[in-house]
Amino acid sequence: MKIIKIKKYTSGCGKLDELLGGGFESGTVTQLFGEAGSGKTNICLQLAIETVKSGKKVIFVDSEGFSAERFKQIAGDDAKKLAEGIIIYEPMDFEQQYSAIKDMEKVLNENIGVIILDSATLFYRAELVPNSQISRYDYGRGIVPIRELAGQVAHLLVLARKYDVAAIITNQVYTNIDDNQFHPLGGNMMEHLSKNIIQLEKIKNGRRRASIRKHRSQPEGISCEFVLTRDGVKDI
Repeated sequence: MKIIKIKKYTSGCGKLDELLGGGFESGTVTQLFGEAGSGKTNICLQLAIETVKSGKKVIFVDSEGFSAERFKQIAGDDAKKLAEGIIIYEPMDFEQQYSAIKDMEKVLNENIGVIILDSATLFYRAELVPNSQISRYDYGRGIVPIRELAGQVAHLLVLARKYDVAAIITNQVYTNIDDNQFHPLGGNMMEHLSKNIIQLEKIKNGRRRASIRKHRSQPEGISCEFVLTRDGVKDI
């Protein structure tokens, strides 16, 4: 039996790396979910920068439009040089998003360490039919989109395993009227395909909290706090 050593990629934030057992793991899909402004994209950008600094390249699929200005703030004076190590896709719809995921295999032999999909569920959410009567999405009318989303994330998982890269996806949330809590989109399907799941939350004084909801080696429920600054994600 061949034992594969898991690579771990630093987020550039010591507390977050410690929470993750050393960093983002290769060979699997890690899901970051949380409300807008909770730190999902900032973590992804900083992870991309740190990965390029380590000598690896990054594939970044950004459905919301890549923030070059925020990238420059976090990367600092070396932004132009570091950007050369990032392959960016900016899909405009759900179909283009899947095309980007399928197309990326062409370059996965070229020293790629990390794949980022931010956000995995933006176009999926747009495909669903909002039902204002119950203040949540009518998932019964979203059978086709959920299958398409499952196919995309499953494809990422296959690529992560085949090429031993770390795949990170961000996920949006909705408020469940039964418990008035934030829940990630995609339900059981996204939970099953994501081997590691991290919830991000806004807390007082501009701080953010990251909590393990599922992990291959870390206990569920542990958490850490960090702060978002102009220079990126930092320890408190």
